[in-house]
Amino acid sequence: MAEQLVRTRPEPATPDSLTAAECAVLFNIETHTEWSDYRTVTALIEKDLVTRSGGRFVLTDHGRAALDGLLLNHQRRR
Repeated sequence: MAEQLVRTRPEPATPDSLTAAECAVLFNIETHTEWSDYRTVTALIEKDLVTRSGGRFVLTDHGRAALDGLLLNHQRRR
């Protein structure tokens, strides 16, 4: 029998655990801006923050929570 890769759901990402590039992509996906950095998008998909839907990248529930956390952190720093 061939080896099968079993993917487990990653731990929820926190805003502080995301790289600057990952944060930028989350914002760009939310605003429907085209993004071409496939390495960063791949990292976000692997963290279950982004998925594809209808040919577009969209935020998952985890991605929405991470973005909400980023926005809260941004507001606190003002």
